[in-house]
Amino acid sequence: MAALLRPARWLLRAGAAPRLPLSLRLLTGGPGRPHAAAYLPAARARVAAGELVSQARQYAIAAEKKNYVQEESMSAHRRNTSQFDWALMRLDNSVRRTGRIPKTLLQKVFNNTCHSGSPGSNQALLLLRSCGSLLPELKLSERTEFVHRIWDKLQQLGTVYDVSHYNALLKVYLQNEHKFSPTDFLAKMEEANIQPNRVTYQRLIAAYCNVGDIEGASKILGFMKSKDLPVTEAVFSALVTGHARAGDMENAENILTVMKEAGIEPGPDTYLALLNAYAEKGDIDHVKQTLEKVEKSDLYFMDRDLLQIIFSFSKAGYPQYVSEILEKITYERRYVPDAMNLILLLVTENLEDTALQILLACPLSREDSLSDFGSFFLRHCVTMNTPVDKLRDYCKKLKEAQMHSSPLQFTLHCALATRKAGLANALMKALKEEGFPVRTHYFWPLIVGHQKEKNVQGIIEVLKGMHEMGVNPDQETYINYVFPSFDSVKSARAVLQENGCLPENSTFLQAELRSEALNGNLDFVLSFLESNTLPFSINSLRGSLILGFRRCVDINLWSKITELLYKDGRYCQEPVGPTEAVGYFLYNLIDSMSDSEVQAKEEHLRQYFHQLKKMNITISQNIYRGLRNLLDIYHVPELIKDVNMLVEREKIDSRKTLQLTSSDLESTLEKLKAENQPIRDVLKQLILLLCSEENMQKALEMKTKYESDMVVGGYAALISLCCRHDNAEDALSLKQEFDHLDSSAVLDTRKYVDLVRVLGKHGKLQDAVNILKEMKEKDVVIKDETVLSFFHILNGAALRGEAETVKQLHEAIVTLGLAKPSTTISSPLVTLYLEKDDLPAALGASIDCYEKYKILPRIHDVLCKLIEKGETDLIQKAMDFVSQEQGEMTMLYDLFFAFLQTGNYKEAKKIIETPGIRARPARLQWFCDRCISSNQVETLEKLVELTQKLFECDRDQLYYSLLKLYKLNGDWQRADVVWNKIQEENIIPRDKTLRLLAEILRNNNQEVPFDVPELWYEDTAHPLKSSSPSPVETHFEKDLLKACQRKKSKDAYNIFLKAQNQNIVFNNETYSTLIQLLLSMDSFIQAMQVKNVAETHIKGFTLNDAANSLLIITQVRRDYLKEALAVLRTALDLEQLPSRIAVTRLIQAFALKGDVENVQTIQKMVKGLENSIGLSHMVFINNIALAQMKNNNIDVAIENIESMLTSGNPAMEPQYFGLAYLFRKVIEERLEPALEKISIMAERLANQFAVYKPVTDLFLQLVDSGKVDDARALLQRCGAIAEQTPILLIFCVRSSRTPGKAPTMKSLMELIPELIEKEEAYASIMKSYALDNDVASAKALYEHLTAKNIKLHDLFLKRYAVLLKSAGEPVPFTEPPESFEFYVKQLKESKESPL
Repeated sequence: MAALLRPARWLLRAGAAPRLPLSLRLLTGGPGRPHAAAYLPAARARVAAGELVSQARQYAIAAEKKNYVQEESMSAHRRNTSQFDWALMRLDNSVRRTGRIPKTLLQKVFNNTCHSGSPGSNQALLLLRSCGSLLPELKLSERTEFVHRIWDKLQQLGTVYDVSHYNALLKVYLQNEHKFSPTDFLAKMEEANIQPNRVTYQRLIAAYCNVGDIEGASKILGFMKSKDLPVTEAVFSALVTGHARAGDMENAENILTVMKEAGIEPGPDTYLALLNAYAEKGDIDHVKQTLEKVEKSDLYFMDRDLLQIIFSFSKAGYPQYVSEILEKITYERRYVPDAMNLILLLVTENLEDTALQILLACPLSREDSLSDFGSFFLRHCVTMNTPVDKLRDYCKKLKEAQMHSSPLQFTLHCALATRKAGLANALMKALKEEGFPVRTHYFWPLIVGHQKEKNVQGIIEVLKGMHEMGVNPDQETYINYVFPSFDSVKSARAVLQENGCLPENSTFLQAELRSEALNGNLDFVLSFLESNTLPFSINSLRGSLILGFRRCVDINLWSKITELLYKDGRYCQEPVGPTEAVGYFLYNLIDSMSDSEVQAKEEHLRQYFHQLKKMNITISQNIYRGLRNLLDIYHVPELIKDVNMLVEREKIDSRKTLQLTSSDLESTLEKLKAENQPIRDVLKQLILLLCSEENMQKALEMKTKYESDMVVGGYAALISLCCRHDNAEDALSLKQEFDHLDSSAVLDTRKYVDLVRVLGKHGKLQDAVNILKEMKEKDVVIKDETVLSFFHILNGAALRGEAETVKQLHEAIVTLGLAKPSTTISSPLVTLYLEKDDLPAALGASIDCYEKYKILPRIHDVLCKLIEKGETDLIQKAMDFVSQEQGEMTMLYDLFFAFLQTGNYKEAKKIIETPGIRARPARLQWFCDRCISSNQVETLEKLVELTQKLFECDRDQLYYSLLKLYKLNGDWQRADVVWNKIQEENIIPRDKTLRLLAEILRNNNQEVPFDVPELWYEDTAHPLKSSSPSPVETHFEKDLLKACQRKKSKDAYNIFLKAQNQNIVFNNETYSTLIQLLLSMDSFIQAMQVKNVAETHIKGFTLNDAANSLLIITQVRRDYLKEALAVLRTALDLEQLPSRIAVTRLIQAFALKGDVENVQTIQKMVKGLENSIGLSHMVFINNIALAQMKNNNIDVAIENIESMLTSGNPAMEPQYFGLAYLFRKVIEERLEPALEKISIMAERLANQFAVYKPVTDLFLQLVDSGKVDDARALLQRCGAIAEQTPILLIFCVRSSRTPGKAPTMKSLMELIPELIEKEEAYASIMKSYALDNDVASAKALYEHLTAKNIKLHDLFLKRYAVLLKSAGEPVPFTEPPESFEFYVKQLKESKESPL
């Protein structure tokens, strides 16, 4: 072997490979140094999270037209690129944080890569390289099996492998100690027509050496020599290992001598190979000697290398020497991940004791409040089925070493999470023995494991286990975990009783009651409450009973149950009492309903309140106020008087005992009147009190009696009271008296709306219209709620069949401009006829609205009715009209939705399969929202099913809508089916879809079969705790904003992730602040994740101006120009002002693409806002010209510029017509034909029209780009350039702000020497020299200026003095003593006031 190596000296090239950053070294070289492997690219474009999934999503069907095929091809290319960036980001982030990759993450990346349909070469390489030492939590055989599975699957999907893939596979084999035949491997490559390279041969040598086959390694080495391939240190290191494993330690040691003879010094890798060889033999003496030798040399070992020696000792069966190596480890903070990975690897190899020894020796674990540092060790021990006795011992030692605050509880959590029932039970017993409480919810994961399969016997065993440990199941255990596994609560009771698991206390009974209430079985609830003998609070039943009331609308049962809860002392006990308890129940019942539900059940609720009144049930004044506000918001003010009947009149709230009653005020009023004293204030107080008591008759009497003393406020309150009581006559009379009292007085908007409603309801149409006119005349504030109230007024009249009321009021509202014509406000015009089943008139009304207002209200409902009635002629008429006015595509969608709504699924299928039809996201989302609001499960399911092959259909968004509906119904089984369908369709779901699906499954105590996106960054903390929101939300928000203020983006993002973990939602501004910070720090992926979360939690979430501007800039940087344009459009629609730099960057990006159309689009979008944004008109002129030149329309661009400068009425003065940007880009982009023609143009403008700005700009850009000879030639042809002093000086000042511009300034001064004597010029060039630390040039400039006796200002001298001092040279004058800021200000003031 030595003879073979010695002649190889001339083959040797460079020495050892350079040291690389930790994450990339790990990705390529495993725990050692990078020997000779390919690396992942360090720089890569990051892609928005939302765009990753949208670009990766496959088209549902192939298009027929040629351009469709081209679009799909381009989409596949973009999809590949974005998919690779996404995978790289996920894996690289994991490696950077922990030095390893979890199997679940790698599996997820693999699955998503496969679903992309066309995995690329880079993606394959990334996946293969990740299957080695980066998976310390997997056994070696499992890693190899994983890489084989990836290799075979990607090959099936059409991935073409090259030599880099085979080399990556070899590297994984070596890291996983996989035994294979190198000759077979070479044969496999030859069969695939792949030529091995140097890296292949090096790794094959290592493979032979790993099994001690020196002969095989020698053959490969000889082949490398014959191929004239260089031999690197990696080969020598492998040979050291080979000789050692062949039992020849002497030759292993001699390899170092051979290396020196070959002209290469042994590096750390070679010595490490030798040390590992000694360790495998258990030779601690030689290990120590070699370490001492290395310490005395210029070489050094990192902690990572010493950890590898420990692993060699441990695996070879010599753990007794581990402590001696541990003493030499420094435990630098950056090597903590390496120590953790070694610990995980040792546990995987069943060497847990050694792993614990290393963990306990790690001092960093006790710093920085890392009180739970040992969690990863315990979790992996549980995964690897470490015996419970060992686990208990490890927990004890970690607790004593203060490495974990609650190790036993955490280990129990891990056992429960992995459904290891035997281990969990043993650990719970251990907890109890040590005096820790065993909680009920510890057993929930064990029950869930049986619940999905409805394994009744397994659940019985868990309940018995609870009993043995003295833990009694609570109500939640029965309701959420036990009962769902049985057909009914009754059958659950029978089985539990039969197995002796039925508790003797009242817990089961109350759980049974709550469960039946949840299911709407109110008969059972009433029966139970009547026969029950045990007292319990209504509060424990409130939530379940409210859901039961909503699911079973039986007013008699509602009333009887409420009466029982109110009057039976077992359920409403002191101190709350029945009045408050039942009052809160009623409030929560109404509050739990949506406005549409309350409106639909208005009559039921009225009957309910009246029955409660008959039963003498009362509520407090405070509860009434809350109910009144709710009913007002829900637009059912008529119910307020019905609720008011329940108010407790006899008792007065203790807080109001000092206030006067209405009778007291009336007595006071009479007394003041008799004494001829002013009574207006008391009268108003009395009127307001009577109104609050809903005592309309008495209030009107008082008004009549003391009418001369009435004030505006009293009239306003009386008008509102009469409207609530549906008293149109008195309300109108009071309004007239109100106007007579003060014609300029204005009621609030709510009272005007109430008047319109009551007057319209009672046929006083002209009076109602007059009220609307007054609202317009007096500029009453019209809000969105006001417009919604108008709709309810019109809709109520339509439902009552009052045609004239609807028409006249609608006409007045729209004509007066109180509301813009919309499908909502105009829909009652159609409802009027739909309610009467007059379909021709309904269709006519809808068409009439289109002709007047360009809207088609309720056309969907009209079509549905026509289809149900089989009115084919009218259907044809409707479709002809829609097709003519709104296009054929709109007509097809209208028909499609109507067929779906009416259950005609075959016809709907025919419509959606019409050739050429494309997805319309807005229309599809409208129908989804409609199905969700009306709880039409089957209809929405059919929509999702029928659109599977719809071209460009966003399948993920449809499934998201379907999941929203399932969540409302608590239907986890259907949600689970959706998960399977998503996978079948190869859809890559968005994060929000996965989060929603996970929420549904968790809420129903089901296992989540995937990683929830917001949790992949960190381990779940304290999972045994309740998942209810944290009580410290304000602290989270405060900490996050503080981190944002300090520009600590990582800290802020981690706080956000923790908040997500605890279901904490921030407000709009907080999310915007965080997104803005992340974008400013170039954390684009994280910013998009925060944006997605915010949009999920906050309806109508929008970014602020600054955040949107940063988003545009970031998208431009990543070449997402269409997305950036969409963000700009959204921002402008929201009346935001994007920053100048954001708009400019977007314009410039489109120009560089040659996209003239989009540059002009932006120009139209920001028209009128240029001054507000600070956008020069030259930005568009320069970039439109540049885009035209990129498209080779050079003559058009030049003609446009010349016409602007030479026309009789130029757009701007020539001295401000700056083309510097255009010239610079033409030079940078090497557009030589364009450069030649614009040079001719610039010279022509100067020579023929005396317009010197363009030619001067061109000259300066030539100088700036280093084309000094071209600049000199231009100056010779156009000498007037040297006379453009202001332009030249501005260039000097601007250039001096940028480092590295000193050569440019020198060139300019050489071309125009007289310029240097100008103050702005020499000050600017000195500033440039100072920025570049060019002392020699600064000296020459100073000497030149002093020789000319030019007086130098203090700022110049200060800058020169500081430069000399920094270079250690003497200052030839007294340095100005003040700061730079002082002299800048002084110079500025002297220029502003030269006298």
